[in-house]
Amino acid sequence: MPRSGKAEEIARTLARSLPRIWDGKACVLELKAADYQWRQLEWIGWWFEFKALQGLRSSMGGGVGPRLDSVKFDYSVDGEIWDFKAHPVGSGKSTGAAYLNDEQAVNECLANEGHIGWQIAVGAATYDDERGSFKAWHDALKGKESVYVREGKLSGRRSRRRKVSFQFQGIAWFEFRSGQELEMALKSGWLTRGMQVGQRNADGSPRRAKYGYSHGRWREYVSGGTPALRCGWVEVGD
Repeated sequence: MPRSGKAEEIARTLARSLPRIWDGKACVLELKAADYQWRQLEWIGWWFEFKALQGLRSSMGGGVGPRLDSVKFDYSVDGEIWDFKAHPVGSGKSTGAAYLNDEQAVNECLANEGHIGWQIAVGAATYDDERGSFKAWHDALKGKESVYVREGKLSGRRSRRRKVSFQFQGIAWFEFRSGQELEMALKSGWLTRGMQVGQRNADGSPRRAKYGYSHGRWREYVSGGTPALRCGWVEVGD
């Protein structure tokens, strides 16, 4: 299997440095103290991004990735562009594809930089109780409701059940150095197009298509022989 210069090192650094259990309240409070995306619903992904950037820039150097249109990629080191995502699996709640990044921005990044890769924190999430205790705590912490939340209540928009903790299992990583490699992943079925097409942003504008990642199909691909693409898996603590 082809390897990159930094992919395995990044994955091992993250798998060794992050705790096995991510407590939602503690993570949100840490984000709030740093004034970093602490109001966001999907705190698991934001906390992972925050800790990954903090740890990697300290241990490996590098800096923030490039911005293409409205999309900013998370991390750049030695000519490699990386983005960080978190993906709950095996919990009975989130077994589908994970959202990656805007298709157009990814394609431009490959064309301009010659590299794009993802480091994905995989694990099992636990969810809020029937009373919505975690949601109530987070709402109280945020204070005044946003326009989007108020409009949602008026329209009867369903609120997603909140995640309260995350049991971190490992890092799945993969990278592309050309559009041809990306197309190979699409043909293999673990990378998909068209995620969030038909959905709308808070301001009512249509959301742009994103690439999606199927962890189950990716594991089948990795274990099914000798993959032609650069990818790997690192267990927590390895």
